[in-house]
Amino acid sequence: MQNRLKMCALLMAFAFMFGCAGKKGYRSSDDTTAFHRSYQTAYNKTSSTETGNILKKARSALGTPYVRGGSGPDGFDCSGFVRWAYKSAGITLPRSAREQSRIGTPITRLEDMREGDIVAFRHPRRGYHTGIYVGEGKFIHSPRRRSSVRITSLSDPYFNNTFLGARRVALDGSEDLIAQARSRLNDYTEQKVLRDLKNKKKSSKNSNIKQTKRDKTQFVVMKDNKRPTSHVKTSASAKTKKSATTNRGKPDHKSKENIVSDNTHAKSKHKNSRDKAKNS
Repeated sequence: MQNRLKMCALLMAFAFMFGCAGKKGYRSSDDTTAFHRSYQTAYNKTSSTETGNILKKARSALGTPYVRGGSGPDGFDCSGFVRWAYKSAGITLPRSAREQSRIGTPITRLEDMREGDIVAFRHPRRGYHTGIYVGEGKFIHSPRRRSSVRITSLSDPYFNNTFLGARRVALDGSEDLIAQARSRLNDYTEQKVLRDLKNKKKSSKNSNIKQTKRDKTQFVVMKDNKRPTSHVKTSASAKTKKSATTNRGKPDHKSKENIVSDNTHAKSKHKNSRDKAKNS
């Protein structure tokens, strides 16, 4: 009995020791949550500071004239303006609007967009256009020739109809956005080529099917057009045969009249010759 009691006491002592050792290096779920919150707060503070710098820089260019190919404070085109504003936060963007519309994370819904996001547009003839979202459904951009940097609403009919969505890039400079744009454009080009080939094969197949159907239709029409003609010829020949069969047993009235006239002429000629003989 005493031995059993000693064993139980020893086991309890070991359990107590290991339990204390575990608690020293243990981090509760509350501590983990607090750590993540502090990290997120610090990240958001940094992001908001960089976003604030981007928006402040962009707003400072309000009224700057549009210059084709411009990327400086004296004049901007659309992508040059966006690149210049992001440069103030230490972020290097690709130069063209098409490349800028491919980088970062795509945001499609207006309610998910944040200040500082890149907004992208595409017109069928005029091509790509980019700006910077400033909140409340508006964006700042350098629109076109004979205009200047301004703030425009996304509800504007032209931009509403050509809106592709927003792009959100990491503001900590951890991404090579130029390489990312090139890679995604190459992937897009390959996908487009494959899609065009697929559509070409599909259209070729459909055209072959249509041509086959057209040939069949023409064949049926030609066949149907031939049938009435042969029927008419057959019926005409049948009528001719029928009339010939019908007239075979009937006297030919025209030939009988000719025979009568010939007999009458012969009789009169014979009579004249007899009269001449008597007179002589």
